[in-house]
Amino acid sequence: MSFALILLFLVLVLLGATFFFIQRERRSRRHSEREARRLNERLKTAFENLEEERARLETTFSGMSEGVLVTDGRGDILHLNQAFRGMFGVKEKPEGRSALEVLASVSCDDAIREVIQKGIAVEREITFEKPRRRVFKVHFSPMRREGKLSGVVSVFHDLTEIRKLEEVRRDFIANLSHELKTPLTAIRGFSETLLEEGNENTGPARKHLEVIFRHATDLNHLMENLLNLSKIESGKEELLSDGISLKPFVDRLLERFSVQAKVKGLSIHNEIPEAAPSLCADPTKLNQILSNLIDNAIKYTPEQGKIWIRAPSSKPPEYTIEVADNGPGIPKEDQQRIFERFYRVDRARSRDTGGAGLGLAIVKHLVELHGGRIAVESEPGRGTRFIFSLPQL
Repeated sequence: MSFALILLFLVLVLLGATFFFIQRERRSRRHSEREARRLNERLKTAFENLEEERARLETTFSGMSEGVLVTDGRGDILHLNQAFRGMFGVKEKPEGRSALEVLASVSCDDAIREVIQKGIAVEREITFEKPRRRVFKVHFSPMRREGKLSGVVSVFHDLTEIRKLEEVRRDFIANLSHELKTPLTAIRGFSETLLEEGNENTGPARKHLEVIFRHATDLNHLMENLLNLSKIESGKEELLSDGISLKPFVDRLLERFSVQAKVKGLSIHNEIPEAAPSLCADPTKLNQILSNLIDNAIKYTPEQGKIWIRAPSSKPPEYTIEVADNGPGIPKEDQQRIFERFYRVDRARSRDTGGAGLGLAIVKHLVELHGGRIAVESEPGRGTRFIFSLPQL
């Protein structure tokens, strides 16, 4: 009897355990089903969000007025937008072809290769001859996936009309300057002749002639600057570089400004070392650069002030030159625009000194024509430093 009870007890325990495991399996299955449904819902939502994002990007991509070209790590085309197709007349399916084959531009292909090799963004202004001659500013940016470069995104901004307008402006200024130069020369010449006849022109008449002569001279100088600037900006200016020993070059230049500086009691110091290496530059254009900078320093430095010409660094392949003064300085907000044509920091004061805002624009273009750079460092009340670099011989 006791054995039967024990056996019954064991059967009941076994049945209970089986029931327990069955129930747990059912609960586990129901939980798994719920997790699967939740996972499906999350995946569905994620796919819907991705699809929505893809559609949004596609709409933005297609609606851009700039041309967009996407290439892979080999320079082959992955995608392009409708604006790009219109810009370059692409009708067939270009995916898989090289950018060089589709654009027929070595400059563009070189820029894409540079981004692929260096992994940095590059910006170029490129002229394309097909399907018609157009000028684009192109920004090439690296595209990365999991930290590795996977391609290049190129954005094309059409500058053709802007460059045409700039060319029209240059031609207009050049033609206007030529037309005005003859009558201005006549006015200046006749007024100078009348001033030399001092016995016949006295009192108010002489003062009027002096005003005519002074303004005709200023206008003639302005016309010359406009002509110079138009010629430089047109890209037709030739560079006749030669080896220049800078210290004696500056000494000769400063002789021209000695009287102008003496009138204001200014001292000009040529601190370029005698043993400084020669630099490679066009003597006439270097003369223009330094003359404009020194003339500005003399105009705006107060009486008894100081001006320095220095060469703080001559490390190959560059030669750094500095023109500094202890004048009133240039406000920080004006320093970014100081090299723009016709821009003047103090218009009233510039008018009094005869400035038209073209000198520094000419200086910047001439420095860049040599392959150099120019910058300004200034603090109001503590003077101004113009620093530019030229190639070392």
